[in-house]
This record gives sequence, structure tokens and C-alpha cells, in this order.
Amino acid sequence: MLRQLINIKNFLTRHNINQIHEIDDRPIHCLIYRFIQFCISIYIILLICEGKLYLKTDPLTPGAVRLTLQEPSNFIKPSYCVESPPNANPSSCAEDKLPCVYWGAKEIQYPIEETGVAFFTTRASIVKYPPGTCKILASSPKDACIINSHKTHKAHGESVMNSSFIADIENYTVMIEHSIASIDGKVLLKNRCMNGQFLSADDKTVIKSWWTDCGKEKLMIDPKDDGDVLTLKEILDAAACSTAPGANESNRSSGIIIVIVIYYEYYQNPYPISYFINNVYNYKYKARIIDDAKYKIIEATSNIDDGSYTIKNRHGIRFVFNQHGKIRSFSWTALIINVTASLYSYRVVSLIMDFSIRHEVDKLFEKYCMNIYTWFKGIFHSNRDNDNKDNEESLLIL
Repeated sequence: MLRQLINIKNFLTRHNINQIHEIDDRPIHCLIYRFIQFCISIYIILLICEGKLYLKTDPLTPGAVRLTLQEPSNFIKPSYCVESPPNANPSSCAEDKLPCVYWGAKEIQYPIEETGVAFFTTRASIVKYPPGTCKILASSPKDACIINSHKTHKAHGESVMNSSFIADIENYTVMIEHSIASIDGKVLLKNRCMNGQFLSADDKTVIKSWWTDCGKEKLMIDPKDDGDVLTLKEILDAAACSTAPGANESNRSSGIIIVIVIYYEYYQNPYPISYFINNVYNYKYKARIIDDAKYKIIEATSNIDDGSYTIKNRHGIRFVFNQHGKIRSFSWTALIINVTASLYSYRVVSLIMDFSIRHEVDKLFEKYCMNIYTWFKGIFHSNRDNDNKDNEESLLIL
């Protein structure tokens, strides 16, 4: 019992330290050790700078994504339009070609004010119901304002516009505005202060680029614009989808859903590293079409005064935006943790050197090398003696 108490006392009150011995009879060994330390130091510096290990990573807070549509200055008549007027009786053939109407941006985009999503009409039909059809202020069950059956549509509705395509939709331009922020609110950025790229479906080909130096006007867009301007055709090409008519009902007729992911990269380097490594303010658009997904919107407008009702059946392109990425900023904690972890490689090299010196590995290695050298030297001299002997025999024969 007393011995156990003494052991516990020794454990609590004593500490073992490694003895330090100065080695001066291994000059080559020590030079190699210093060279390895120098290489490790260079590696640690490059690793921290290139890997940006002095930055902490925080998830970004998505801001607002807003789309504004603008019609082309000059309309053209596309090949998918037929000559018949929109109010004529539709043909019995498949909907690969239909009458076309020319609408402005406000008529195509519905609803106009939304964030993160947008809908652009590519095909539409309009049915108008006469006064008294629907009492929007109905106060009894028998007067309920319900218009949802095809029977009511055929019996009372008047077709103002049969199913028609929106002409020249590919040449409409879209301006995309978006912004992000950090969780702590210290970083607030909009797309005008960042470099942007719109990538194709293979994530390699750049459809369009926007370059900026924050505080200066953004290049490749109109100075009066606050966002990224593209045509609908460029967006559709990037998503690898087509609105061209085909043998069956086309995307233009049935509608499609396109998901666009905006991926952000934000690196803020501290002084003086920012003099050598540029800060990064980038974002990339990546568009994807959802296969076999159709989209339409029923727009119903009622007249409170006379009870008339107008229904617009819209098919078109639904854009859904998602914002992802990372915001990285300087952090002393991240720098100290990564430097401390990297410095452990010095300890690994020191352990290897201590082991080799303690067990005289260098001398064993030197002895092994000398044995190999002696063995090769013996073979060389043996071959040389054989050659000399053959030459002497040849001279005797002559």
C-alpha cells in the first residue's frame, strides 16, 4: 500500500524530459537534416498560400434574384408560325405549327414581380366568359364563382385567341440581377461587383462572360444595366434544350422547367498577401433542364362590375434559381491551426534522424555501400584480367 502511494506521488510530482545531446561527428547527416527542414519549410509556406489555409469558410446567405424581360427592337417571323390568324379555328394536325402573336415583355412575363423564379409564356390561349358568369362577391353557395369544367368552357366561353405561339421568343433579352451576403453581414455583394460566367451543359464551355473590378463599370453590358444580359436563346442553348417544333408536341408548346444554379466563390486575402494573390469574386451560372417536366399557368381575371371572366391558359418556360457557394475570409484561428498541424512534419523528420543516429544507421548504410562498391570493383578487375589474358593468348598465336 505504501509503495502504491509512493508511485502515485512520483507520478504527480515528477516529469520526464528528453535529454539534448549535441552531435558534431555526423556532418553529412546534419546537413541532410537541415536540407530536409528547409524543403519542409518551403512546402508549408506554399501549402498555406496556395491552399488558402489562412481563410475560414462560411456558408453564404442568398440574396434576391430578379429577372427583367425586354422584347427585341425588331421582330422577325419565325418558321414555326402559320399564316392563319389567332382567332381562326385550329387545324386538326399536331401542334408543331400554330398561329403566332407578338406580345410585349410585360404580357409574356407572368407574374412580373417575383424573386428567385420567373415564367415566360411561349404558347397561350384566351377564353372570355360573358357578364354574369361569375359573381366574385357571391354570398350564397348557389352563386359561387367556380369556373373549372370543360363543359362550362364550351357552353359559355368565347375563344378570344386560340392556342398560339409567342413569336420570336428566342430574341427576347433577360437581365438577371442577384446578390449575396455573409452570415455575419460583413460581406454584401451584388453581381455587378463580381466576375461572372454562364456555362453550357458540359460545365466547360463559356456561353457569355462578365468582368468587373469592383468600383468600376462592368464590361460587356450596357452601363445603364445593373445585371447580366442574355437572350433567351443563349439560356436555352446553355441548358441543352430546344424550342424548335418537332414531330410531337414541342417544348415550346408544352412548357419546360429550367433550374439555374448560381455558384459563388469569394476569397478575401489579407494584407500583404493580397499584393501577391488576387482576391476572388466569382460566380458561375449552370443551367439544367428537368426532363419530361411541363409547366403551365392559368391566369384568371374577373370583372367585379359585370361578372365577366377572362382566362389565359399559359404554357412556357419556368426558371428556378438556386444560390450556392462559399465565402472565405481571413481568420487567425484557421491560420494557427493549420500552421501547427503542418509543423508536426518537423517532428516526424526529427524522430527519423534521432533513430538513425542512435542506431548508427548512417554507418551501417556506409558499410553496405562500401560492400557493394567492393563487389562491383572485384567484378570489374576480374573482367579486366580475363581480357588481358585473352589478348596475351592472341599475341602468342600470332
